[in-house]
Amino acid sequence: MRIWIALCLAAALSSGAAGQNADRVATVIGEDITRGQLPAAADDAGQARGLLELIWGRIGPHYVARKGLAATQAEVAELVAYDREFRARDRAQRARKLEELNQRLAAEGASPAERARLEEFRAILTRMAQRDAERDQLPPPDPGRQAVFYSPWIEMWKMNKVLYEQYGGIVALTRFGHDPHGARAALVEDYERRGLLRISDARLRERLFALLAARPSMVVPADGVDFTPYWKRPIPPSYFPD
Repeated sequence: MRIWIALCLAAALSSGAAGQNADRVATVIGEDITRGQLPAAADDAGQARGLLELIWGRIGPHYVARKGLAATQAEVAELVAYDREFRARDRAQRARKLEELNQRLAAEGASPAERARLEEFRAILTRMAQRDAERDQLPPPDPGRQAVFYSPWIEMWKMNKVLYEQYGGIVALTRFGHDPHGARAALVEDYERRGLLRISDARLRERLFALLAARPSMVVPADGVDFTPYWKRPIPPSYFPD
């Protein structure tokens, strides 16, 4: 009877492991990604994009740690200071623009359509000024929370620069700046080659690498590539002319 129970337990454990293996679609740095983690009710391309996000969510931090790219206190302080100065300049410029709008609306001569546009613009600036005043009443930001918020941005820019220096490749122009599209693809391929990434679903693997190989819609010319983060550049003029 004991032998029979032992055999049953072994069979159950084996069956459970087999079920887990069947559900696994990839392993990244020793961590499994299962089919249940992929986007629900998505086509192959959608699932491949979801898988790529999950894979990159593990490879990116691993690369940052391996290359010693973690954000430092000095880097966080630099970005905090930049944002503080940017907000101060932006607030001052909005205040000047609001005063200008008040003067234009007080004067005669604007058409009804022009007056409606100016009043709408003034209402927007007034609401923004009210939010500024409400923020001024809040306690000062907690440095620990600031580090948590800013560190991923700093590490992303540092990683992008080092990635491009290591692998080169096509650089995409995105709303967040220059993105090392080709270098990121090369890193994923490198992790697979070294056995740190294994994709067990052949169809998803094919789709995923097709995504990585796809040419971005906007490509930065090689002589224009620059991974200098925005907070290390001069503060640009705001959206209102002086």
